[in-house]
Amino acid sequence: MCHMKIAAILIALLVVIVGAIALWGSKAVTVDRPAVQRTASEPMKPTFESGKKSATLFFLAGDGNSFHEEVREIGSEATTTEEAKRILTELMNGPKSSTLAAAVPREAQLLNLFIDSFGTAYVDFNRGLRDGLSGGAQAELYAVFSIVNTLASNFVQITHVQILVEGTEIPTLAGHVDTRMPLSPQYVF
Repeated sequence: MCHMKIAAILIALLVVIVGAIALWGSKAVTVDRPAVQRTASEPMKPTFESGKKSATLFFLAGDGNSFHEEVREIGSEATTTEEAKRILTELMNGPKSSTLAAAVPREAQLLNLFIDSFGTAYVDFNRGLRDGLSGGAQAELYAVFSIVNTLASNFVQITHVQILVEGTEIPTLAGHVDTRMPLSPQYVF
């Protein structure tokens, strides 16, 4: 009788474990991109028309506490890498709207950019990116994710961005945001 109770308990436990594994394995995990305050009605992904494309750039809103997108027409380049360099150059030129502010320091210069087969863009800047940051954690946060979000939003093949300074991985730009690993876009903090 005791063996039958133990066997029944074990069978019931096995059924629960198998059921939990089946439910856990079949449950889809979805991650939604948080809403971004749009300032234009153009689509997020680049569009090509007569050798031009629309690129979405991320700048600071006037209050300094959120991103705003600015859509800009740029010339289409021969390769994705050249287009990514062109879009980052536009980002570093700053916003055209007077209600927005640049998040990337003016002293920053893009030295190189390449994209690996895993979807990581390696973006190499001069020391101006690090040394030109003024402010604290918030300035660093917006500078980093202005770059990451701009690249990830304009190129489906870029899912992560590794920031380099003069060819070297750095632990942080100003002591607050960990830049040792490639970063995924973040639109809301």
